[in-house]
Amino acid sequence: MAINVKCPKCGSENVQLSNEKSGHGCLWIILFGWFYIFWVMIKWCIGFLVFILYDWWMFIVKKSGGKGHIWKCRKWFSANRKTYYCHDCGHNFRI
Repeated sequence: MAINVKCPKCGSENVQLSNEKSGHGCLWIILFGWFYIFWVMIKWCIGFLVFILYDWWMFIVKKSGGKGHIWKCRKWFSANRKTYYCHDCGHNFRI
């Protein structure tokens, strides 16, 4: 792992990153599917606006200054949740 993450419960650095994808069942899709599709479209529109209005301008400004830029729109488009698991105490946590 590139960044040393410490467990907030025991302070150990023996943690593992796991990506989890949440899935829904058939009943949930039948009841809330349209709302979910509507929410995904809104989320992608917001992410696209962040990409156009903020990220490109900051990329140009920081590139001209010789620095790197961390893209903020990535979290809008990613469906993975990063969960860390401590091997010493068994605690699951997110940062």
